[in-house]
Amino acid sequence: MTGFVLLRVRAHRLLLTAAVLAVLLTTCVLAALTAFSGSMGDAALRHTLTHRSAEQATLFVSADVDREKREEADAAVRRAAGETFDGLPVTVRKLESSGAYALPRDLQAPAAQRGQPDLTHLASLDRSRVRLVAGRMPQAGAGSAGDPVGVALPRTAAEALKLEPGSRITLTDRLTEAPLPVEITGLYEAADLDDPYWRLDPLGGRGTRKVVFTTYGPLLADPAVLASGRVGAGPVSWLAAADFGAVTTGRTDALRRAATDGPKALSASPLFGDGATVRTSLPTVVDQIERALLVSRSTIMIVAVQLVLLAGYALLLVARLLSSERGGESELLRARGASRGRIAALASAEALLLAVPAAVVAPLLAGPLTRLLAERSELGRIGLRLDGGVDGSVWLVAGAVALVCALAVVAPALAAGAGERRGVRAAALPTPVRAGADIGLLLIAGVAYWQLDRQTGASGGGALSGDRQGELGIDPLLVAAPALALLAGTVLTLRLLPPA
Repeated sequence: MTGFVLLRVRAHRLLLTAAVLAVLLTTCVLAALTAFSGSMGDAALRHTLTHRSAEQATLFVSADVDREKREEADAAVRRAAGETFDGLPVTVRKLESSGAYALPRDLQAPAAQRGQPDLTHLASLDRSRVRLVAGRMPQAGAGSAGDPVGVALPRTAAEALKLEPGSRITLTDRLTEAPLPVEITGLYEAADLDDPYWRLDPLGGRGTRKVVFTTYGPLLADPAVLASGRVGAGPVSWLAAADFGAVTTGRTDALRRAATDGPKALSASPLFGDGATVRTSLPTVVDQIERALLVSRSTIMIVAVQLVLLAGYALLLVARLLSSERGGESELLRARGASRGRIAALASAEALLLAVPAAVVAPLLAGPLTRLLAERSELGRIGLRLDGGVDGSVWLVAGAVALVCALAVVAPALAAGAGERRGVRAAALPTPVRAGADIGLLLIAGVAYWQLDRQTGASGGGALSGDRQGELGIDPLLVAAPALALLAGTVLTLRLLPPA
């Protein structure tokens, strides 16, 4: 049988070559679109959480905690951070601050001395996040009770207050009015103001902020100073950031639930009072990413559906031409005792020769095509890199598309009447078209386009639709309307082509 099939293929090699190219092109493009959609979703999710929305995707905690409970509170925050980010690797940064202190009045302008005093506070900043620009950093240790506390001042604050390394001033605790002598040992500035670490600083690392009164600082002090009790107790802040390098779109639901439940559980902890601040915008960011991915996938689906229709139309034309060319051959085989099933089996074997190579080659080409598409598009310009990985869904799509293409090629042979040979004029049009289905399909396409135009005009346009539960999904009308218009034009062409 194999030798006979190869002889039949050789006899009609031109038509079969066209069929091979159509099947291979269709399968490769759809497999590449599947791989691109999956890789793009994962890459876009990671890129957004790591870069554009990195700040909103962090967990920020700030609370007034007693000194003896700070270690327990730190452990609770780190545990809650792991739960909030659904077990992803988490980096937690911590900042301890003192209470508010008033600066000496003589540092203010004369006109401002009648109002509120300028304020500052001490903080144990991470020294790897700052850059020393003058003097030296404060020495380790809390120092003696009567000695001034060594601190480093932000450069911008030093310029505004006319202070320099070696200056000594006395601060006043805003709650207890207790004096605190300090010595400016050096000047510093933030190494990178875009570093998320500076979200822990109310002044954002800029050294000064003016609302009703001006706040300067923070004054960088050794952690031992804040733990010694020499300064008034202030809030403790934590900033937790996750490593999203391995997250995928299949994990977004679990990540959203964890990011919603984790902060709620932490806020209810007895370690933190009513004034605790626990916030993250990760659920909102995930929702926005999912909406954007649904829109992009709807666009890909529109292209894929139209490609399937065009490929199916081309394959059916090739298959009908091939069936017409083999009409005499089929009658000769029937005359020699071949059954209709035998003839269909020969056609099926030929179709498998077309489909199997496409099903194997398409997934192998999907990865390189995906990377090439990303590099040549706007994705490459914004630095988004796709891994181009091929998973089981790509192989499944390639196999399914190749099988459907094989069925399209063998369909005329399976549908041929037993021993019947229709005239050329009768076979020129499919039966549904001759019955007027093209006119009905044209009307349906017109109604779909009208509904789509009406829907987009009323809602301002959109690729998404919601069900009764409020779940968003791809709008089926948006996908179906262009495909119906294309299909209607195709069958209308079939009707107009014979008279022409």
